[in-house]
Amino acid sequence: MNTRQAIYLEITGIIAAAIMAILCGFIIIMFSSHQPMEAISSFLGGPLSGAFNIGTILNKAVPLIFTGLALSVVFQCGVFSMGAEGQLYVGAFIGSLVAVYVHGLPAWILLPLVLLCAMAGGALYGAVPGWLKTKWNANEIVTTLMLNFVAILTTSYLVNNVFKDPASGGYARMHYVGDGAKLGKIFAGFPAHYGVLIALLAAVVVYLLMYKTRSGYEMRLVGKNSRFANYGGISTKRVVIVSVMISGALAGLAGIVEILGVHGTYKDNFSSGLGFDGIIIALLARNHPIGVVAVSLFYAYLQVGATQMQVGSDVPRELAIIIQVMLVLFVSSQAIFTYLKQKFALRQKAVN
Repeated sequence: MNTRQAIYLEITGIIAAAIMAILCGFIIIMFSSHQPMEAISSFLGGPLSGAFNIGTILNKAVPLIFTGLALSVVFQCGVFSMGAEGQLYVGAFIGSLVAVYVHGLPAWILLPLVLLCAMAGGALYGAVPGWLKTKWNANEIVTTLMLNFVAILTTSYLVNNVFKDPASGGYARMHYVGDGAKLGKIFAGFPAHYGVLIALLAAVVVYLLMYKTRSGYEMRLVGKNSRFANYGGISTKRVVIVSVMISGALAGLAGIVEILGVHGTYKDNFSSGLGFDGIIIALLARNHPIGVVAVSLFYAYLQVGATQMQVGSDVPRELAIIIQVMLVLFVSSQAIFTYLKQKFALRQKAVN
């Protein structure tokens, strides 16, 4: 089986898994709803029914693209990080501090500065579990999970006490970001903000990095066989730290773009598990940047469809979570099936 056939098989399997997951959701609707046809119609057609809903899909997809890209980088390097959520909070917090407290700069300088500071914060925070792994072989799943709580709780304390806007009352948030640092709407009357373009640009950059540069080749090689890479003269420790820092930078970018494009201020607990959603996005996309964009848009489509379904019928939006879980299960099963099929093909080739 050549590379092109394998890619076609992967794409076909993922599409089939998505269709099966949605069909399972429809079966649940048929048995649980008194308005099954209205619910299905709202779920499928609602997200594309107007400019507002389409723009909402794009806005919801933006942080998913960033976190999916962040985790696809480290996954390809063989590091199973779960720290995008914490890195997202750190990046968003540091970027928000710059956006709120740095004055006197023109927008064309301030906005890139805010984005770069958020990326730096996420990258430095991501370097911590990478350093622990390379120095003492600490398990990255444990360290990244624990550091998530450190980041979330620390930033929560700071925004509730030190940097809280006195005018916010009982609501924990910073001062609102000035217009010079906000990500405005792409078109008037269309809710999608310029973060969409930044996310697409990030996907292109990650693709070029991973598949067109020596550093990307080294990361992918370390992920496939670290011993062989080390034997070939590649510093696996350096590659691991670089990969987790790139991942952290992308996660930090996800947080600050969400702040500048949607919320307009750093709010306590502003992320609804975006970092953990990125794990699912990366796995479903097989860690490919183009796949991350496609899966993120589909994931956002499911979320907006669930909201439209809840408004237009008696089915709660939690059904989307069921469909997402079924999607993960079906795609995982498809991956196992593909692996077994390839093993069988190799065995038959060896026999012949």
